[in-house]
Amino acid sequence: MKLPQPPLDNRTYRILLAEDDPAISRMVEMHLKASGFEVETAGDGAIALAKFTQNTPHLVLSDIQMPNMSGHDLTRQIRALGSGVPILLMTAAGTDEVEMEGFKTGADDYVEKPFNPKLLVARVVANLRRVYRYDVAPKPAAAPAAPLAPASVNSVNDAAKRAASAIAALRPHGSSGLPNEKEIPEGWSECASCGYLGPQFKFEGQDPSGENIFICPNCKSRSLTFSLG
Repeated sequence: MKLPQPPLDNRTYRILLAEDDPAISRMVEMHLKASGFEVETAGDGAIALAKFTQNTPHLVLSDIQMPNMSGHDLTRQIRALGSGVPILLMTAAGTDEVEMEGFKTGADDYVEKPFNPKLLVARVVANLRRVYRYDVAPKPAAAPAAPLAPASVNSVNDAAKRAASAIAALRPHGSSGLPNEKEIPEGWSECASCGYLGPQFKFEGQDPSGENIFICPNCKSRSLTFSLG
């Protein structure tokens, strides 16, 4: 028996819905689409058979009592084409004889009217899982790591410039600007490598072994000058 290839995402399966009652057809179509399926509708068995041959669905959901061609005859025609797609029949005449006739013609399952739409979708899912290994709960794709904001680097440099300007204002007029213990405000430190100045707590950190160290937050140098206060 032939089967169409499953969709690449293993989710958007095509379903052919044959139902002559417009209200029921719209209701079933709405619930199937809400579950992620592609749905094509037909108002009777003859139209459904034509659509089946044009665009082979992965599953057929059909009423039994329809004009032009019944659900039983539609099932026979589909099986005569050599197709093994799951076929679910819907009927208001839920008798043993009707169900036996459907199974003899090649139906896979029955849904008795009136039915709960959620139960109907569950039966559709069960048959797709049985035949195609339908993935009812795919694993969500891992979210990409959020990139670091470029402003985070600039903010460090800006802070260093502001601190340098503040220290320069405290130096005596004509000072060379070279690192000098007496010129660094109490509780501040200065990096001998890049000139970054700031409160000493900004320079506190830990090495890979967990030991507390002093390190420049701007250039990561350990060559620092501390205030004498």
